[in-house]
Amino acid sequence: MTAENKGYSLAVTDRSSSEISEKIYLKPMSLYVPDIAIEAVSQLLAGLPAAANNDKGFVLTVTNKNNGVSVDNDFDGLQELKDPLIVADAVKDLVNIVRGYESDEETNVCGW
Repeated sequence: MTAENKGYSLAVTDRSSSEISEKIYLKPMSLYVPDIAIEAVSQLLAGLPAAANNDKGFVLTVTNKNNGVSVDNDFDGLQELKDPLIVADAVKDLVNIVRGYESDEETNVCGW
């Protein structure tokens, strides 16, 4: 019996309003492509109507929905999340960290 792939979620949280915009990716490796990562974050920001009035910053989060491993990155303002180079690198780094936890679980069965 094979387990259902629940994918990875990419989410942006508006710290001012506590609103969250999230999307599930069944093939998270696509987020390694800078243009896809930039577009994904832009779409998530579009789902946060109060983002323009934010004065407390944002949180970008990647979560493996299969095992619950989640990693986030704080951003001070909207301009950082709109910078293509910063966003592409941040998404790639977060996916890599979550994937690193997966490979660690597979190789270190005893917890060492």
